[in-house]
Amino acid sequence: MCRVQVYGFKAVPVIDLETRCWTRRPCHRDDRHGYPAARRCHSCVQLGRLAYICGGYNGQTIFGDLWMIDLVTMHWTLLPAVLPEPVYFHSAGVTGSGLMVVHGGVVQIDTRRSSKVFAVWLRVPPLKELCWQTLIETQPDIVRQSSQSLLETGIPPDLVARLD
Repeated sequence: MCRVQVYGFKAVPVIDLETRCWTRRPCHRDDRHGYPAARRCHSCVQLGRLAYICGGYNGQTIFGDLWMIDLVTMHWTLLPAVLPEPVYFHSAGVTGSGLMVVHGGVVQIDTRRSSKVFAVWLRVPPLKELCWQTLIETQPDIVRQSSQSLLETGIPPDLVARLD
């Protein structure tokens, strides 16, 4: 049987861009939950000084958790959000406003892939984003309206440009 190699989070590899040297930087555990379980095939996004990992696989378990690490203090925090379905080999991205979007991945070990999309706010979103999201959800036909008519109704140009 092939043993799956996984990577822990008590220390993480860090590169010094000036010296171009790798080191392992020790991390601080979440006071209540410890460290993220060792895993591979997880995703990682960065938003300012914070990085977030979710999902992954350790050879037996597929994870659906969401962890945050402060890249200055190197302190881990388990967040209350969980993926609707544990997943590994997925993709994740984050917007400048703090919306993390997770897409696809493997949901049953080596047998079933998903095409689902999951989104979670990593920080309190700006009111403008919340209003735009509400408008899109409650008025789905807005995507078929002309840019000019949307501008005339008072929708900001940067939001109208998202529909192009």
